[in-house]
Amino acid sequence: MYPMTPHHSARPAGLAALSLSLGLVLAACAGDTSDDAPTDTSTATTRATDEASAETPDGAAGDEGQGPDDTEADDGGSDVLGDRTTTALAAIAAAESEAGGAAYAIHDDATSWEVDVAADDGTIEVTVDGTGTKVLATTPDGLDPADREALDSAVVGLAEAVQRVVGESGGTLQEADLETGDDAARWKVSILPATGGQEEYRVDLGDGSVTRDD
Repeated sequence: MYPMTPHHSARPAGLAALSLSLGLVLAACAGDTSDDAPTDTSTATTRATDEASAETPDGAAGDEGQGPDDTEADDGGSDVLGDRTTTALAAIAAAESEAGGAAYAIHDDATSWEVDVAADDGTIEVTVDGTGTKVLATTPDGLDPADREALDSAVVGLAEAVQRVVGESGGTLQEADLETGDDAARWKVSILPATGGQEEYRVDLGDGSVTRDD
């Protein structure tokens, strides 16, 4: 008789195979769970971004200060009176035509020109727009006798005095008026030079000679 081979020796090998199979299954499940995680995170991020975009008001996106209501001002700046000398001379002509007399003073009121004109029965203060072309208002006033006498004898008028000073100084007009006193009457013209500050000039009513104040 052949000796009988014990059969219990095959059981340990079967258990080992079963353990290996279970290990592979668990590893596969763990791998599936890891692969799914980024997908869930990406979906949540996309959903949050969409919700934030829906809550953002129109025109709020972009660089700060670039919304629809943030229009940069023109400056600078820009001067409402434009080229001061050019518009002032135009305002003098418009005021003299409106009042029917000779202008003897001009100054600006930020956005317009105020021109004093000697008329037959006194002074007419004429307000002209910043371009010097449109009369906005007229206001009657009195005229000093000394001013009347000086204007009646003047050979050089206000507009010519302004042109002479601007041509000699190279600056732009600030204001000008008739100056009377103990000395002979003269035109007083204030200039804004290109270098900054202010310069004062006197112009003779007779020969138009220009003198700068020191």
